[in-house]
Amino acid sequence: MTAFRHAGIFLAVTLFAACSLVNAPDPVKGGGEGGEDGEGGSGSGPPSPCGNGLYQTGEECDDGNDVETDNCLSTCKKAKCGDGFVWAGVEGCDDGNMVNDDGCTIDCKLSTCGDGTIQDGEDCDDGNADDTDNCTSACKVASCGDGFVHAGIEACDDGNADDTDACRQGCIAATCGDGFVQVGVEECDDQNMSDTDACAGACKNAICGDGYVRAGVEECDDGNLVGGDGCGAGCTLDNLLPQCMSYITLNTPDRNIGYVDPATRDCDDGMNGSWYRFMGAAGTQMATSPPPENVCATHAPGWVQGAYPAAQGQVVNATVCFNWSGNPCEWSAATQIAHCGSYYVFQLPPAPACSLRYCGTN
Repeated sequence: MTAFRHAGIFLAVTLFAACSLVNAPDPVKGGGEGGEDGEGGSGSGPPSPCGNGLYQTGEECDDGNDVETDNCLSTCKKAKCGDGFVWAGVEGCDDGNMVNDDGCTIDCKLSTCGDGTIQDGEDCDDGNADDTDNCTSACKVASCGDGFVHAGIEACDDGNADDTDACRQGCIAATCGDGFVQVGVEECDDQNMSDTDACAGACKNAICGDGYVRAGVEECDDGNLVGGDGCGAGCTLDNLLPQCMSYITLNTPDRNIGYVDPATRDCDDGMNGSWYRFMGAAGTQMATSPPPENVCATHAPGWVQGAYPAAQGQVVNATVCFNWSGNPCEWSAATQIAHCGSYYVFQLPPAPACSLRYCGTN
């Protein structure tokens, strides 16, 4: 009887222990029998502790630390751009928002000039380091005086407002005739291209012997200070032939036989039989052999057929021929040539046709 009672007690204890194991709380889900909210379970068991290093239900990660700069936050959430924590070695910044122009971009990179996004303190940002477009590499809108030449807009930009250097205010390249004296380059600049005033030629101060007759000051100027050639050392007229005292100057570069322009075709049909002198870029006299066609800014260039006068004061008759279509004298005009010492003057009638021109040579 005693043995039977002991056996009953042992069985009861065994059954209680087994029942206790069945209804023990789940370490993950909590609660008792039936799981999370099943029968016999309240669902109010203690939550799994984030940071214990064990991946539990409801956690994205658990690296067992509270460091916010690695790939798993202290909330057991995976690190990502926009969470407000800077992921070391991966993100340059993280301000917890998806705003692109507040210093930290939406892909968690620190904003810099040249990233293509306009930030505080930037006038512009075109995403490149080109200083010749409308946004400089300093993220400033291009402007005259910034030291960078804005392509297609500015001729120059030296970063200053000095009108006496090679780049004037307004980013305009300095030129002779702009009214500003470029230091070390020009002696004067009177804002015109007249060669008869105090500032002549390539912005040089007018002097006797420069080849330009200064109105009201010089009677003549043949480019030298030698007397006996029609113009004396003091730029006064020598006693020579009348035609050597009064003549019209031909001095443009396009009148020289070395000038070639495929588009321009001028004609000397406006000549009136006056006396003319070739000077400067035009040359010093007319050629004595046929120049090529289409030079001297015309179709048929003129040249002298005959001898020049040999002595000062001598005047000779000659013929001007015009070279065209394989004929060196397709047209011709009678002329006179006067020897004025160091130069010649030519009596030139209107050209017999167009486009014909009297041409000079050196």
